[in-house]
Amino acid sequence: MPDSVTRLPPVLWHRKMIDSAMNRLLPILLIMPMFISTASDAGQVVELNGIQIMKEVYRRHRQYPYVYEEQAMVMRDRDGKRDTRKAHRYSRVEDDGTTKFMLVFDYPEEIRGVAVLASRDPSGNITKSIYLPALAEKLIETSADNSNGNFLGTDFSVENIIGENLADYQYMRRQDRKINGKESFVVDVFRIGDDMKSSPPLRRHFIQKDIFFITMTRHYDNYGRLRKKQSYHDLTAVDGDMWRAGMILMEDVSEQHQTLLKVTRRLYSHDYVPEEIFTADWLYRNQPYEAPTDSEGMDGEDQNTSTSADNEKRLSKLDAEGLQP
Repeated sequence: MPDSVTRLPPVLWHRKMIDSAMNRLLPILLIMPMFISTASDAGQVVELNGIQIMKEVYRRHRQYPYVYEEQAMVMRDRDGKRDTRKAHRYSRVEDDGTTKFMLVFDYPEEIRGVAVLASRDPSGNITKSIYLPALAEKLIETSADNSNGNFLGTDFSVENIIGENLADYQYMRRQDRKINGKESFVVDVFRIGDDMKSSPPLRRHFIQKDIFFITMTRHYDNYGRLRKKQSYHDLTAVDGDMWRAGMILMEDVSEQHQTLLKVTRRLYSHDYVPEEIFTADWLYRNQPYEAPTDSEGMDGEDQNTSTSADNEKRLSKLDAEGLQP
């Protein structure tokens, strides 16, 4: 065929080549966004939800099987009046998951031997009894169905001390916050069956991200109003990823009352927490009623002067810090 027929002008020839290339590349260009999207999804970090965060908190900082503690407390009311107490605490976790707890007061003299005995079974059911030596050998059972029941004039409930049972609640993660300079998860706690989008939460946990430790909890009433604030201080690593607080401050906002609990000694030992301790018979034998004497009262007061002063300084320091997220 003559060249005049087969040859195209340069402009038309280049346009034909471009059209041909585009026809070959078009299927590839249409598929590429799918691959880009897939690669992006594959590299995305999966965000933890509320229950996953709480499970990690409890995995790392689970209740140690045997714990003995000596504690000092300072309570302050709305008028600024302060009351100092000393106590020792036993806690034990059985093989079936049952958690046992007992707090025995040592000071002041008028409440020496008074004890709180509580347990939580694997289903989450809590039982609580009070032992008053002056009433002879008798345990008084009290309600322990939620975190509202404070014990013996403090701002703590049994659940505040031994922690919540995850199976009894549902959790929703909120926007992360920075608390006292530390990046923190924020997780709201709801009753099982509550609509988490419309119901007010029972509690809000602030969890330090690097160690998955709850450093602050806000407690709300049924109308979503702030009722109590619980904060943890003097954090120390005790075993691998496990951390413990040396001091806990509980503030009752509505009553304008607060309790500072400081652990002065802590031991993880089976020998200090035998099973027989968590029985009425042990209490009757080891904490019988003894009428206080004047000399004993003076000795106890002198012995606890330094402890009271130290705790009041710590309480004042926390007030000055303004630990309010």
